[in-house]
Amino acid sequence: MKKTITIILFSLFSVSTAHSWDGYNWTTGSWIDIETYDHGGNGEGEVEYYDYGSGNFKYGYLDMESGGSGTLLDYNTGEWYWVEMD
Repeated sequence: MKKTITIILFSLFSVSTAHSWDGYNWTTGSWIDIETYDHGGNGEGEVEYYDYGSGNFKYGYLDMESGGSGTLLDYNTGEWYWVEMD
């Protein structure tokens, strides 16, 4: 029984960590998925994200405010975008 519970918990944890964090880019009007977010516990840091508007993976810097909104710097273009995350 313990082994079964351990396997179930491990499976749930593995599945839950595989999902990305989704949000909306209000500046471009497209959805984004944050794949990796190295925020170091302070609400800002480097991200890898998928931009549904362009259909590409991109790299940038996300600076989040309380409430799930903030700014996202696209390293390729140098532009800042206003985003809201779920």
